[in-house]
Amino acid sequence: MKADVTNQRWWIRPPMPDESLRSVLSRAAALYERSPGQLWASLNRDDPRPPGDVESPSCAAVRRMATAIGMSASHLLLHRQPDASWLLAPQARNVYCPMCWNEDRARGVPCSIRRGWNRALRTTCPDHGCPLRLAPEQWATSSLSHPFQAPVFTQQEQQILDLIESFGEALERTLYFGDPWPSEWRGNPQIARQLLLAVSFNVNEVRDFPLTKYVQVSDNLKGFIRGPLHQQEPVKKLRWDAFRGVADPAIRRAGLWATAWALMSERPVDLSPGWFKLPAHIEVLVRSI
Repeated sequence: MKADVTNQRWWIRPPMPDESLRSVLSRAAALYERSPGQLWASLNRDDPRPPGDVESPSCAAVRRMATAIGMSASHLLLHRQPDASWLLAPQARNVYCPMCWNEDRARGVPCSIRRGWNRALRTTCPDHGCPLRLAPEQWATSSLSHPFQAPVFTQQEQQILDLIESFGEALERTLYFGDPWPSEWRGNPQIARQLLLAVSFNVNEVRDFPLTKYVQVSDNLKGFIRGPLHQQEPVKKLRWDAFRGVADPAIRRAGLWATAWALMSERPVDLSPGWFKLPAHIEVLVRSI
């Protein structure tokens, strides 16, 4: 039987360090056997004003949530993560670091989604350097296996992952934080972003896979770098919000890898994604910018 949450007292731990408000809501929803959307609607049902998204809630919604958890609204407010172009879209913020979750379990605290994992162009945990993974749908329940398997990579595999992360970090800094574009690279930040979209989505005229479907990786890397599993409808207009909506870091890595290979200089051949030149229709698309 579902627990009664009429009084809106959520018997959960207060937010963990850097935990997002969506993560806190998911933990509470799992305890009371509701969806996060249902619990959020229940919490704010008596307020005629819009409560906002849980990541960027109204002041009244923050106060109600803080009361439900049993903490001050000012402290809860520190866990907000308003939408921004360099972040994953709010609904896509569902990734985790297995090493962080192993540490959570060892300390006897709940697993949580950190705000530092929610950057669209970054796919590595800032604390451990571990590749982020797509979180299981029911991650907030207590039924997850433990310990989580920490990946082990060969030197070449780690170099590929490092290339992807360093390129994503540089692209993020130049697009959103004012750093200069590396002089030895082709193009510019805007061309790089457009190329990232062009390789990540179907730009052909018929239903097909994007270029990232054809990246070639070792068996050990298949869970960390891959294209989409299904064909896509042709994209009429490439939009950045579509990439921000891709939760799976493995799919985003494939796009970043293909883009990095096309734009970075002095690339070791053994770090190639499987080709040495972009298809003509994608080159034409990028040159048209």
